[in-house]
Order: sequence, then structure tokens, then C-alpha cells
Amino acid sequence: MLLLFSSFIQASTDKLTFNRPADTAQSRYVVELISLAYKEIGIEVELIEFNRDSALVAANEGVLDGQLAKISGLSNTYQNLLRLDTALLDFKLNLISFCDDCTLSDMPSLVIHSTYPAAAKYLESNPYKGQLYKVKSVSTLLNLLMQKQVSAALVIGFYLDPYMQKLQNSGIKLTTLDSQYVYHYLHKKHQHLVPALSATLRQFKQSGKMRELKSKHNL
Repeated sequence: MLLLFSSFIQASTDKLTFNRPADTAQSRYVVELISLAYKEIGIEVELIEFNRDSALVAANEGVLDGQLAKISGLSNTYQNLLRLDTALLDFKLNLISFCDDCTLSDMPSLVIHSTYPAAAKYLESNPYKGQLYKVKSVSTLLNLLMQKQVSAALVIGFYLDPYMQKLQNSGIKLTTLDSQYVYHYLHKKHQHLVPALSATLRQFKQSGKMRELKSKHNL
């Protein structure tokens, strides 16, 4: 079946372009996993430098061919993007502050990382009534918190890994508010690729290939 899909795909598509993600263990895992999955069906993955703030919009408009890995639920807003069914990995969304027992609603001000939709998506279903700030980098987000210019930050856990020792030494407290999964998205102009690519990702999961790659990247 995969061979039949592949012959049709090669006739119409031989390379797909995605924006290059920030360099983390998680993104290196996703890039290798997705590149291998496309290679199985005869397609090359090209990564280009692209403004991450506008990458979702660009993918929805077909300027990019999709998104390597994003949270579930984006198709409601970005209706040209098709989400594949197999989750690639999971992550934790953390509230960090200097307060021991505070909840999100206790915080008079909050900063989130605007480049990735996880925090904003969480706030859609958990409305925040304080002063909300959005920044484009994790380092800016952490600087605002460390300088106590904001009360708290809401950030994906793995982006904190390089800073964890410094945060703990500074007395920062961390609370996990949510766990989410990320998925691969394709623009609908490539919907003919979905069956073969989905089958490949399922095969990678069932065979242990995903687990092997996670171990390789220390996840």
C-alpha cells in the first residue's frame, strides 16, 4: 500500500518546505522524525529560516507547506491546515513565578511566549484577567520575570531546560498547568499525502522508531 501511495506522490511532489524551528532537543527529534517519514514516501524536507511569528499564517496561506509540529486545535483557526492523527511528542505548560502557592488568577501580570501558540491556546479556555504581555523570545520572557517586571510567566517546559539551574537558584517556583501533545500539519493542497504519511508515522510508533529517536535525543 505504501509503495502505491509513494509512486503517486513522487509524480506530483518531491520536496516540501517548512520553517526551521528553534534548536532544542525536541525540535531536533521532530526534524529527524518528520524527515525520515517523508523520505519513506519519497519526499525531501527542506527547512528555511522564516519569521516564527508569521509561520503559522504563512503555512495556512500555502507559502509554507505546513508546520513540523504544533499543538492540537489549530485547524479551527487555520482552516487550510490538516492535522495528522499521530502525536509526535508531549510537553508540559508551566507557570513560573517567585510565589510559592499562587495560582494563575492570583497573578496581577503575566508574560507569554507569542511565537508558539500553546500558552495563548491555554488562556482561551482559562481566561486571565490581569495584565498580559507577549514577547517573542524565552530569554526576554525570563528577563522580565527575573527583574520582577511581571508577576509570572506561562511557558512550555522544555524551553526552560537550559535555564533551569539559574531559575532554581533564584528562587523561581514552577507549577505545571497543562500537558499537551503536538502533531504534524500539512497545507490542504497536499492532502493527497496524508494517507501515506499517516501510515508511516503509525508504523514508526508501532515499531518503536519514535521511541528510539526520543532516546537518541534524550527525551
